[in-house]
Amino acid sequence: MSTIKPHVAVAMSGGVDSSVAATILIKAGYQVTGFTLRLYDEPGGEDIPQSRNIIDAKHVCKILDIPHHIIDLRQAFNNIIIDSFEREYLAGRTPNPCVSCNAWIKWDLLWGIASEMGMERFATGHYARLVRDEKKSVRLLKGLDLAKEQSYFLWQIPLNLLELTILPLGDKTKPEVRDIARQLNLPVAEKSESLEICFIPDNDYRKWLAVRHPELLSSKSDGEMVDKSGKVLGMHSGCHQFTIGQRKWLGLGGGDKLYVTAIDPKNNRVYVGNDSELLRSDFIAASINVLDRRVFENPDDLKVKIRYRDPGVSVSVTKIDENRLSVHTFEAVSAVTPGQSAVFYDGDQVLGGGIIMSDQNSA
Repeated sequence: MSTIKPHVAVAMSGGVDSSVAATILIKAGYQVTGFTLRLYDEPGGEDIPQSRNIIDAKHVCKILDIPHHIIDLRQAFNNIIIDSFEREYLAGRTPNPCVSCNAWIKWDLLWGIASEMGMERFATGHYARLVRDEKKSVRLLKGLDLAKEQSYFLWQIPLNLLELTILPLGDKTKPEVRDIARQLNLPVAEKSESLEICFIPDNDYRKWLAVRHPELLSSKSDGEMVDKSGKVLGMHSGCHQFTIGQRKWLGLGGGDKLYVTAIDPKNNRVYVGNDSELLRSDFIAASINVLDRRVFENPDDLKVKIRYRDPGVSVSVTKIDENRLSVHTFEAVSAVTPGQSAVFYDGDQVLGGGIIMSDQNSA
């Protein structure tokens, strides 16, 4: 007796990963519809790279013979992602817009639209795995291709939405994905990776902020760069230009290697010091999203990643309240950066995550 498989909405960026994800689902017998987002207007009003991605996604859907919809979420993306990105930098923090975009734009808004159109499941081209146990509970795991795995970017998605999600590339490697695209003669088979910050074409967020907020050049300029004792070592032209652990472009001349160790936007002050002053063993993670409540039980293999390429370090956590965790690493870690994500793992499984705060007073 045959079982009709769910109708799947695939978020298609116009790249090779989401294109192959759709292909895999079609071959597995799912009914598939592609959705591509229009998210921002590029400088000058010409959506050249974004429009190219939309054209590529439309072309792939035509080859695969599936419906394709372009969803305009520019206003929501500006209000939820871009405005927050700017506020975070102006507050002395370093945001991760990809994490927020996944949770609030793709899995919230796009999935809401797709479900209203009759879609029953949601899929993307992320390199991560979803495993369901005998009770149908879902667990988020690292992708098998550790060079590409992206579970770190998915921690903020609510568990009930992950239960409706399919991640077809979780057990694939990037070379395997490109091979599948080549075999199907997909035009995106050799397409390069997307930009780190999609709405900033040259990835120069400092220039972006200066253009969007020219008042920064006056009201936030002429700040002090000081060491931990408060000694003034130089001046800077805006706290928004710095992030914890930064060594380049400090403008302090030669001598010992110095790094940004803390940012005080209220007093327009940037602290610098040697690499040992970057080490921390304790911080607060706020805005917690729990995917498995074992995170509170401190399982034996509990680790935290404080940035995407971080291999992770053993950790213990203490629940402060439903929104915050006190985090203690068993070995000091460098450049714990407010605004970035702290993601908790038990082996390959993501147990949850939160936004790093500088200390308990700032959480």
